[in-house]
Amino acid sequence: MSTSPRPDVGDDPAGLLLLRGSVAEVSAWLRKGVVPATVVPMDGWTAVFPEGRSFADPPYADGSMVTASRPIPRKLGPALGFWVVDGRAIITVQTKGRGGIRYVVWEPERGIVSPPGLTVAGPVTIQRVAGGGNRAELVEILRELYVQPDRLLAAVVSVLELPGARTLIDPAGAEDLPDAVSVLPAPKEIGYFNDAVKDAVRLRQELEA
Repeated sequence: MSTSPRPDVGDDPAGLLLLRGSVAEVSAWLRKGVVPATVVPMDGWTAVFPEGRSFADPPYADGSMVTASRPIPRKLGPALGFWVVDGRAIITVQTKGRGGIRYVVWEPERGIVSPPGLTVAGPVTIQRVAGGGNRAELVEILRELYVQPDRLLAAVVSVLELPGARTLIDPAGAEDLPDAVSVLPAPKEIGYFNDAVKDAVRLRQELEA
């Protein structure tokens, strides 16, 4: 496991990602990224609790956003993610197919919104990936307008009969869960990522010039 220094952020994880791969497989995948995380086996799933800040340079410093938008290998899927970002509740869905990441984006007082450029996940897909739960109750929860985003996500996780609902409201205890493992990205992967971002920024600036 990498011994790189952790970013200067709080200890609380940010969000919840549930995958079907083993703890060892998921940990190996995380080490190839840029976000430190806690990995926990939970009721047939492997839960990932990313830290709030990644090791990447801006604009990829938000650990939740980077993890939520990172495609997972097919062997680790399907996967469901639950995130609070900028006051919004976001659900990400990845199947074992080639459909990419699908999203549910919920805003207080507005409910479900459809940001341009994002593929929307419907209740049928969410329930199928979860492998259980009550679809009618899921739809009712997503119709709520006046609730805190973390509590809405916790309710979704509960109605889908998935593990980890409590950690969305009180994430500080993830590291103390049974068999929890702390995973840090490999330093070389962080270097590759930041170099690629710098090259992309430099190319864009040259094209704009």
